[in-house]
Amino acid sequence: MKDFMNLDRNIRLRIATVFLSVLLSSTIMPNMAIYYARYFGAATTGLLLAVAAGVGLVAGLFGGHLSDAHGRKPIMLWGDGLMAVGLGIAALANSPLGTSPWLTFAGFLLARVGGNLEDPAAQAMMIDVSSSENRRFIYALLYWIMNISVMIGSAIGGWFFRDWLFELMLGMALMAVVTWLVVRFAMSETFVPTGQVTSSLWHMVRSYTQVLADRRFMVFFAGSLAVEVIFNQPMSYLPVHLDRDFRTVTLFGISLYGQRMLSVLTLVNTILIVTTMALMTRLTKKWSTSRAFAFGTLLLGGATGVSFLLNSLWPLVLNAVVQTIGEMIAVPPSQTLRADLMDPEKVGAYSGAWTTVGPLSAMIAGFGVTLSAVIGNGGMAALMGLLVLVAVVLVHKAATWRVVAD
Repeated sequence: MKDFMNLDRNIRLRIATVFLSVLLSSTIMPNMAIYYARYFGAATTGLLLAVAAGVGLVAGLFGGHLSDAHGRKPIMLWGDGLMAVGLGIAALANSPLGTSPWLTFAGFLLARVGGNLEDPAAQAMMIDVSSSENRRFIYALLYWIMNISVMIGSAIGGWFFRDWLFELMLGMALMAVVTWLVVRFAMSETFVPTGQVTSSLWHMVRSYTQVLADRRFMVFFAGSLAVEVIFNQPMSYLPVHLDRDFRTVTLFGISLYGQRMLSVLTLVNTILIVTTMALMTRLTKKWSTSRAFAFGTLLLGGATGVSFLLNSLWPLVLNAVVQTIGEMIAVPPSQTLRADLMDPEKVGAYSGAWTTVGPLSAMIAGFGVTLSAVIGNGGMAALMGLLVLVAVVLVHKAATWRVVAD
């Protein structure tokens, strides 16, 4: 608690708002694909989700650049404002007055634009008021908080999404309003633009060209992208493998088949992070960022690959424990190193560029599912090993390059 209270006020407030917003969003967002499929069909739903992802990616790039041109706080206010309006529209479209799926999609699309616009500015603000010494603690704490939020929110969504959708959406809209009020009246600006950056499209292109020209950051970007592909496996190939190969077993009178086994592994992951993240942070506190990242990624990627070769309950559960330990060790130093590698004058642009990692890794992971039809479980396990090697080598190179350059 003492370490938390010693953090900058903006960071403490940001962590609090992240907990509430992630809790509410995780009650709804995982189930929206089901909602759209019910009204539009699978083909149209896939197209809508792809459009939303593309629009969100562009919004993230704009948000990063604009936060360098106008400061962090104005962009966060615009983003939170759009989220509040969009979620309000979505709630209205599912109110007792009637249901409009297309208006729901429009509302969530506007909210996604707001969220992706705000995210790089919020990330940049946290980097502005943190230091290399406390970032590892901050990112570990934020990671822990987000997992608690997802665990609680997913449970709420599973019970109430079908019958209380309007109330859940209204709650999300109100939380966006609360977040806007916190940013407006409780947070302070952390970055004063020099005037050399404008909000024009040309300056945005030039800003991101400069990010692309930063070779050490792009080396780190490539290594991190490899890790994110591994992180995407529970949402891409692992469900396919479990559905096809897992041996159904009865535990405490409950039949566990492939889809349920995926939920069990997710539950093991979340519970371990919530209960042992603080311990893992203390145990690895004195490790260098490069060493912690390498060891954690080795455990994470190795266990992910092994999971493709297993098809029974307890070996998969034990493997999930190893996988989660690797995740807890690797994530905070990775985020710390990312912040250290950014140019302090262009943190917004760097944060905006970073928003592309998620969509790119999801696309690559999706191609991996297609490739699995040819290379099978063994080939996918070997691919995870290759990604681990690429990630460790590139991130180590970026970390040591940073030391030499400085």
